[in-house]
Amino acid sequence: MASEEQLTSQRTGPRLLACLTDPASTQVVRDFAIAQRWRNASIIEGGIVSAQGQLQQQVAPNLLIVDVDDAEDPVQALYALADLCPPEMSVITIGQRNDLNLYRDLIELGVSDYLPKPITVPMLERALKRGKQRTQNGSNEETQKAQIITLMGARGGVGTTTVAAGLAWCLAHLQHRTVALVDLDLHFGNLALSLDLVPGPGLREALEYPARIDARLLSSATLHESPQLSVLAAEEPLVDQPQVAAGAADAMATVLRADCDFIIVELPRHLDDSVRRMITIASTVGIVTDLSLTAARDTLRLAEFNKILSPTAKHMVIGNQVGSVHRGEVGRPEFERVVGLNLDFAVPFEPQTALTTSSMGTALPAALRNSKAALEIIAMAEQLSGIEAPQKKSFSASKFLPTLPSWLKRSA
Repeated sequence: MASEEQLTSQRTGPRLLACLTDPASTQVVRDFAIAQRWRNASIIEGGIVSAQGQLQQQVAPNLLIVDVDDAEDPVQALYALADLCPPEMSVITIGQRNDLNLYRDLIELGVSDYLPKPITVPMLERALKRGKQRTQNGSNEETQKAQIITLMGARGGVGTTTVAAGLAWCLAHLQHRTVALVDLDLHFGNLALSLDLVPGPGLREALEYPARIDARLLSSATLHESPQLSVLAAEEPLVDQPQVAAGAADAMATVLRADCDFIIVELPRHLDDSVRRMITIASTVGIVTDLSLTAARDTLRLAEFNKILSPTAKHMVIGNQVGSVHRGEVGRPEFERVVGLNLDFAVPFEPQTALTTSSMGTALPAALRNSKAALEIIAMAEQLSGIEAPQKKSFSASKFLPTLPSWLKRSA
């Protein structure tokens, strides 16, 4: 019969995983595990590369001790490792370099401590204690600070930018929250344009060199729609190919969390590592869609994909331009039946409202606050900020088609 310690290990992984490159450090860590009475410690040979392999094969430990001497650039190597590390896991790094700049970079990255060799058991005990204090402080801050909301269009032209800008404006101006609005489409993003702002080069620099990300860098890259609403956006030359570094999403979110109540991120429709990571760390994941057949297919696929990446997040499907018959709309009841999900919100199609918004260079609720489309976005902001909105009748406009293509039919 399995012991309680073994059952705990099976459910949560080893209490300690240590990846070390020299025998002296290995013996110290063994003594440390014995002193802590950890029976299920896992100590293997190797550094960051070995740690990556282990975390890909097993459940994450409570504590990871990793030797960074095998990495030419420890900071960048740990950014790559960050995707495999859950927020509650503590990381202690050790190495030969006694470098204050390296220590600061690693602490900003989120590790509990960096210990120069030779290490001792008391050094590890102090590092573990500091790590627990930072984790507790971080947990308290996260419960009080920024929610991360990601929005992605099921296809191009469904109005994701309109919804993102409108939602951010409502949270900032009607709910009086501090909001950061981020456009991760560095070539074709329109968030800044929709709010009559001119994007600069700062966002690209932050994403390409996340080790440099701090409050000062993001402040220099930030555009201000108002004191409550900040925008991070870019308009990079089409001939350029920005290389978003591993860990950029986490680094940017960490800095923004300190000053914001909400971080709203409009995601491009290419699923690179930064987009996937942003979905993983989001508290709310939204899909914006029209009610066409093509959008139904991609909404279904994106909904399943998002739940794999972020199973604990709140998931929303937002119908936009509802009632736009010329876009091949099938109607809300049939769309929901095909996708197998109910629309959380349905923003009606109002041609005059869209024209007024674009000509004024402002968010839709700011331009026409009493329009049906604006009222639906306001209700969305109220729900996300914890305000119970009165129930209202669902908006449904167009007739739906009686038959659907076979590729959209769900099995019973």
